[in-house]
Amino acid sequence: MTKLEVISKVTFKEVITSVELVDFLSNGRANPVVSTLNGDVIVYEIEKSGGDQVNEIGRVSGLPPLAAMGIGDVIGNGTPDFVIGGLDNILRVLVNMDGNLSVEAATPLGSLPTAVVVLNVLSDDRSEVVVATTDGHLRCYGWYDVALDKLADKVLERPIFSIQPIHSRGLPYSRFVFGDDTGHLFVYQYADDRLHERAKISAGGEISLVATGDMTQDGNSEILTVSDGRNLSLFGVVKGALEKFDSVKAPKPVTSVKIGKFWDNGIGQIVSSHSNSTITVLGFVGNRIVEDTSLKTSKKSTESHIAIGDIDGDSRPELVQAVSTDLYLIDVLDE
Repeated sequence: MTKLEVISKVTFKEVITSVELVDFLSNGRANPVVSTLNGDVIVYEIEKSGGDQVNEIGRVSGLPPLAAMGIGDVIGNGTPDFVIGGLDNILRVLVNMDGNLSVEAATPLGSLPTAVVVLNVLSDDRSEVVVATTDGHLRCYGWYDVALDKLADKVLERPIFSIQPIHSRGLPYSRFVFGDDTGHLFVYQYADDRLHERAKISAGGEISLVATGDMTQDGNSEILTVSDGRNLSLFGVVKGALEKFDSVKAPKPVTSVKIGKFWDNGIGQIVSSHSNSTITVLGFVGNRIVEDTSLKTSKKSTESHIAIGDIDGDSRPELVQAVSTDLYLIDVLDE
């Protein structure tokens, strides 16, 4: 049995619109990266010992509010970059140079970005960027010299709002997955200057979120979809085709979700955060989804965001959850 325990809470002046965890300083410890309604992107370091001190270690302010963000090594310098799509219809690359965060490039999109993912589609040392926009375009960009260069552009039948990379054993590059409001889940791949559909399956209901991660430790990603706000369905790629394993219905709308094998208790985990701030940990046993534990952090909430990473460098991931102006640091304990 797993137990979730709130270690500390940090309150900000502005509403937090997203939270991620990334090793910003390349020291083996994950740093919270938050975006705010005010247009800030801020990186923090949390010291769990000595009163859980929170230090700001990177910031870019004065940006338009964020619509979507992806993180990865885009320029190829071995450190994480932040690719953000703003409400001004511009895609920006924030570069981490020796611990300093700054805007390195800006690319007009022509319409509002709805989803951004950073992944390696070319099996080289740099990651590429895939971005979806409200006009139905799905574009892939690569970094050349000092700017993003468009590698491919595909017009989809429906707009999409969540994209995630999918890793497959034996493939040196990543494919990616997304769903649309018709309830279909797609696997796509970049090849020969085009974006190609590789697999498709009906998930049922409008898909608002997708998550990917290796829950079984076999080198292949599983895929989770959130449809109609509350239905969680788990899929795998079996012999090149998508196959549904199981599905459950959440008690409240799901606003953020992660999947993988985060804690060494013998099974993979689905970690979801709900509109009422409840965090639920689900296990995956014998191709069945089973509930492990849950925790409600806030009395009043309409949306929440989670990220998972090793904040203190003890080789065991912690949780961070953003609810309105509050950021919670949560330990995961085995009982």
